[in-house]
Amino acid sequence: MAAKSACIITTSNENQGAYGVRCDTDESIYFPISVADALGLEEFDEVEAIMIRNDRDEPKWKAIKARYLDEADAD
Repeated sequence: MAAKSACIITTSNENQGAYGVRCDTDESIYFPISVADALGLEEFDEVEAIMIRNDRDEPKWKAIKARYLDEADAD
């Protein structure tokens, strides 16, 4: 089942994707390299992500699409 949530990027590794935490549940989420590079994700970035259950045990979620939060959305 897909889900949508605001997320904060915690780790961003060049050519390896990024990791973050969901703001609503504090669960970890993986941002594949295609998603991370498209946005140029860096630590502390706030994004909204559409995610699915990861095919690996950890982290539980994998982003399939993401966008930066607007300043108005961040409040």
